Formats: sequence, structure tokens, C-alpha cells
Amino acid sequence: MANKASILHLCDFDGTLTTSDSLLHFLWFASGPRQWLRALVLVPCYFTGLLFQGKWSNARAKEGLLGIFFKGKARQELEAIGVAFCREKLPGITRSVLLETLKSASGRGEQVVIVSASPEIWLAPFCRESGFALLCTELAYQQTGAFPPETPRFTGYFATPNCNGAEKARRILEAYSLADFSRIIAYGNSRGDEAMFGLAHEVVRF
Repeated sequence: MANKASILHLCDFDGTLTTSDSLLHFLWFASGPRQWLRALVLVPCYFTGLLFQGKWSNARAKEGLLGIFFKGKARQELEAIGVAFCREKLPGITRSVLLETLKSASGRGEQVVIVSASPEIWLAPFCRESGFALLCTELAYQQTGAFPPETPRFTGYFATPNCNGAEKARRILEAYSLADFSRIIAYGNSRGDEAMFGLAHEVVRF
């Protein structure tokens, strides 16, 4: 439990700690020509179906996009790709000054939490390497066989609600007692961060 002298840093990822949306960078990094050709056929059909059925939302669109590219992939394989992405590509789109500011805060014993709608595939290794806590959208995995046990595979769906908007604030309040912190600083860049901003004493906008 944090003490009263502690400071809590709540930082959005895409467009805040990075200069652009990491999802598209990850899809390009993780996928070959065959997957992209398949996606070029399926993505417009999927998005049109959502609009026709009146079910369009950013969460459903992102879930469908990840499902089209990675449904059936072994969790171990996705995690390995995430580690490689963090090592090889993520530094190129990271705001180095903000990252160093947060690392310095963590080094002083302050709590730094990345709160993001992106999935844990690449956020988990990034946060482990940086020493940050993580609240994010989580993917659903399922074992497809019992004898012998198989590595869990991505179902194409989320295991948690999309961590954006009000869900960001809900996840933060579920994980932390804000009264334990003397100061709360939130970093973000979009309307999806407004609910998180409402929990903070100080807001830094990008």
C-alpha cells in the first residue's frame, strides 16, 4: 500500500507516451504479406457489417481488427512478437523525454501506471522493462486441446472491456485507493482520457 507521501502517475500510451498509434505499427511489424492481403479483404467487410447492424464502436472495430490478424495464434508466439516489437520498433515512436520523466519518478519510489486501450501483447513487456504498472485491454485466450495440453490461443475477442473513456477510470479505481496518494498526475491526449483526468490533481495534455 502506498504511503501519504506517494505520487501516482497515470499515463495514457498511444499519442501520449508515443507519437502515434502503436497498434498500426504492431500490425505492420507482426504480419506478413499474406496476412495483409487477407486483411484487405476481410476488414472492409467486417467494418461494413458493424455499421449495417448499428454495432459500430471503436472497441468492436479494434477487437475485430486484432481477430482478423491474429485469431488462433498461440499466446506464446504473440508474446514473443510483442517483446521483439518493443525492442526493435517501439523506441522509434516513443517520446523519450516523457519516458525518462516517468522512469525518474519510478526511481524515486513514485507509482507509475500505464493506462491504455492497447492490448498487453506489447504493453506488458514495455512496462516490465520500464518498471511501470499496467492497466490495459486484455485479450482472451483458450486452450483448444487437452491431450496433450496446447498453448492457449487467441480467441479473437477481448477478455476485458476496452480500456478507454470511463473504463480507464473504473480500472484505476479498482486497482488503487486514491486516498493513499498525496498527488495524482495524469498524462493524456484525447477525449478517451477525460475520465482519467477527472481523478487527477494535475493534468498534462499532449
